[in-house]
Amino acid sequence: MEKRAAQGKLGRRQFAGGAMATAGVSLLATPSLALPDKSAALCESIGPLALPEGAAYTPGIAVDRRARKPIFLPGPGAGYAAHAVSEVLFWTDIMMEHAMFISLLMPGDHLRGPRSEARRFQDLFARHFLSARDSGYADYGISPLLSSTRSSVQRFIEYKRRMQRAQESGSLRSLVWPLFFDHIAREAERFVVRLDRLAYGDTALQSDEVSAFWTRIMADHLEFIAHLLDPQERALVDQAVERAGQLYEAHAFRVDSGQLATLADEVIDFKTAAEQGIETGQIKSIIDPALADHVLREAVRFSDEVRRAQ
Repeated sequence: MEKRAAQGKLGRRQFAGGAMATAGVSLLATPSLALPDKSAALCESIGPLALPEGAAYTPGIAVDRRARKPIFLPGPGAGYAAHAVSEVLFWTDIMMEHAMFISLLMPGDHLRGPRSEARRFQDLFARHFLSARDSGYADYGISPLLSSTRSSVQRFIEYKRRMQRAQESGSLRSLVWPLFFDHIAREAERFVVRLDRLAYGDTALQSDEVSAFWTRIMADHLEFIAHLLDPQERALVDQAVERAGQLYEAHAFRVDSGQLATLADEVIDFKTAAEQGIETGQIKSIIDPALADHVLREAVRFSDEVRRAQ
């Protein structure tokens, strides 16, 4: 994989909304979500929202640029507001993309209803993200942001679990694996827990919790990658499955922080090489570059949390 990655990559640091064309009109075009004309109404908007680029206004937030989209993280010596806002920025961006992936995997008129629900959640979390990024927060004024975000995340969890049950029962015939619904619901449920802790002023991360959460998430990612690679990519499929096994083992037996940091770095390297190969066409797959970037950003967050955990 590393040999393929040496071919180079395109637009690594471009903001995803500007780098990828969307069909139809961005849901952020107008507050009313109205389409401008009848011809546009015939073309349903599916894909990433074209969000404006910008820096976080809250002091103390750092930007990691190892992915196509910026990854907002608490910087060295960050205060309470920076910790809280960076958490909201990271996870509302992730939630926005969860909704996008769901909508992309629900084709056809028979899935228009649940697909439209997903698109509304995509728009909702885009607005939360922009509000958090483009406003300057102080320690004493963070509660409304945390509360409103939590309410939206809780609604999204209910949608994800409802879709999971429907897919498992056969009443929903989408292209979304039940495990994917479960995976993204677990991420949202953990975000709610983090929001609740932040609401009480607690920014700390516990190493056992970080390990238990992220090792399973990263293992899921690698299994998703294995199943989305072209069957001819046998060596990469085997690598992804093997690395998933290592992470499941780490999940079961709780490795120390040093080993966990090494695992995180190895996952970042694997996903970076995979994203490069996918973008340049050196790796055959049905993986959208936006999904490759999504899982890479989560790996960077995993690494950051391992190093900050107590």
